[in-house]
Order: sequence, then structure tokens, then C-alpha cells
Amino acid sequence: MEHFGKLLTAAITPFDENGIMETDTFWRLCKKLVSDGSDGLVLTGTTAESPNLTEADRINIYTTAKDAVGENAKLIAGTGTYSTSESIHFTQLAEDIGLDGIMIVTPYYNKPSQLGILKHFEAIKNNTNLPLMAYNIPGRTGTLIELDTIGKLISDIGIHSVKDAVGDFDFSKEELNRYKDDVYIYSGDDALTKDFIKHGAVGVVSVASHLIGTQIKNMINLIQAGDDSKAEDVHNVLLPLISMIFEEPSPGPVKHLLTTTWEDVGKPLLPMTEVSEDLAKKLNETYSKLNI
Repeated sequence: MEHFGKLLTAAITPFDENGIMETDTFWRLCKKLVSDGSDGLVLTGTTAESPNLTEADRINIYTTAKDAVGENAKLIAGTGTYSTSESIHFTQLAEDIGLDGIMIVTPYYNKPSQLGILKHFEAIKNNTNLPLMAYNIPGRTGTLIELDTIGKLISDIGIHSVKDAVGDFDFSKEELNRYKDDVYIYSGDDALTKDFIKHGAVGVVSVASHLIGTQIKNMINLIQAGDDSKAEDVHNVLLPLISMIFEEPSPGPVKHLLTTTWEDVGKPLLPMTEVSEDLAKKLNETYSKLNI
């Protein structure tokens, strides 16, 4: 089975002033992201503010993205929650609409054991024909998918890919050394994408690609072509903006810059908040210096 592409964008959800999804804006955003180099879109994930999305929102997001770019990009639905039965329900919803894959986050809040994680993924995999990306982000979920568990997810469950947002590149290097030939591994941290690709990752699930997708795709291509020096130059130019995008909780910063430089995508819904005035100023100044 093929991978989902080199550059996947974890798409935001635009909202109006009443917190209602802006469908037309989202349709145009999907078009923009693919035009800027995204091979696929990850929908209803963390960056989309998934805990605030209703089932009707999910259906709207999936059908709108499919209409906008379904023939030109892979569409992966973030369908994992802390409930296995709910995750299966959302997964079947995405499959019925005709998406290309699902992303399942480690169950959050209830902190399952490694066996519980395996059983969670197994139950979802047994109820879908879609390829499954495992999303490892212990900073948000409270639980790490350990390296040996990743091996079992690959050999016993048959996952398609891993999004690694562990935040510990020593862990990630060992993961890549062990499993890069057996599963597609994606960086889940924009600041570490260069290092991931150099060590054999397929690509990145990016937030920064809402703004600098063309440049990120170019960096990946340069590394894979063996031109590490030019890739390093691109990375160094982009890193200050990437760092600022995550200086306050996502997606506040990226939504601010999209509204400032592209089209109004609204504010994050509580409990997520807008960026501070100080960070907004720094974001604007840093982005303008990129001359994009």
C-alpha cells in the first residue's frame, strides 16, 4: 500500500463569530493548501479543534474537503477519541463518505495501559477497511505509545503509518531505525521535520504548511534528493516562524496569520484562545520578512 504523500496539512476549521463552521471558507482553504504543495489533508484532528466539533461538523468537513480536492489529494480523518466505540462510529462515518484513511490518537484522559492501547487500535482496525495512521502525542494524551507497542501495532494490528509528535528525537530516531522499512513514519512536529526526513521518515503532518507549504515541500524534496546543504538553508529560514506558531497553544497562532495574510478564518473556540497581542505582532513581523 502506498503512503499518503510527503506533505500532509493538519487542517484548521474556520468558524464565524458565532462559532459556526464557515463551509465556503473551508472549501477555499482546502484548495489553497493543495495548491501550496499538500499531498493530503488531515481533517478533524487536534488543529481542527476536534473536541468542539459535532457529528454534523464532521460530515460537513469531510464532504466539503472531498468536493474541493478529493480528486487531487488524500483525505485522512482524525476519528480517534478516548472512547473506542465512539472512535469506531466516527471511523465508519469517514469510510461511508469515501475518505482515504483515518488517524487514531492514543486515547486521552483515561490513560490506558499498553495492552489497552493495542486493544483500542485492534477494535477500530477490525471495523474498517481504511488504512490507519497511529498518532503518538503523549504531551496531549498523557500516554506514550512505547516502541515495542508500535512494533505490535505494525505486526499484529497492521497499521499503515505513524504520526510521531512525541517531542523526543532520541525516541524518534530509534523508532525510525527499527520500523521505517515496515511502516510509513511521519513527523508530527514541524520543527523536527528536517531531522525526521534525514533519518528516513516519509514526510510530515504539518500545521505550518497552512502558511509555508511550498517551502516545506521544497525542503523535503531537497533532503530526499541528497542536497542537505540547501535543505538546511531552507530549514533555518523557516524555523523562527515555525517556533512562533507553537509559542502559544495551536491553532491560535496559525489562525491569526491566516486571517491576517489570506482570509478570515475566525477565532478558535473555547477553551482555545486567540493569540496575545505580543505574539500577534511577532508573527506578523516574522512572516512578512519571509517575502512569501
